[in-house]
Amino acid sequence: MFNTSLSVSLTRSLMAESMLQKCPGTGLHRITALPIGNDAAADSSPLVELPLVAPCTNAQGLRVKLHSVLGAQLRGYGLAVDPVRQRATVTLHVHLDDLQEAMRSLTVAFPTVQFGRVSRVSRDEVRRCH
Repeated sequence: MFNTSLSVSLTRSLMAESMLQKCPGTGLHRITALPIGNDAAADSSPLVELPLVAPCTNAQGLRVKLHSVLGAQLRGYGLAVDPVRQRATVTLHVHLDDLQEAMRSLTVAFPTVQFGRVSRVSRDEVRRCH
């Protein structure tokens, strides 16, 4: 006797895994953390975009780790997971005043992290949830 519900569940899981391997861009996630109230200190420091590549086998685990490492410094981010190469390309939005501390914290949390070029971001370019 076969357990058909288990085989259907396993088949769906394998199909989803296969799809993610064929289309690594499908692991895209964006979130925006907006300031609470009128934060004058946050307004005085421009928002910058910090691209990075980090090892990743689990997108949810990476999101949790980013939030725990950066906390209130994290103003928003975009995340694209490549399950084949087991890495994620992340674009973080932080304030310029927090940049150095954020990079230090990320280097401690992800020893093999690779940073890209930092650029300024206007309020309209902040990553939005889709």
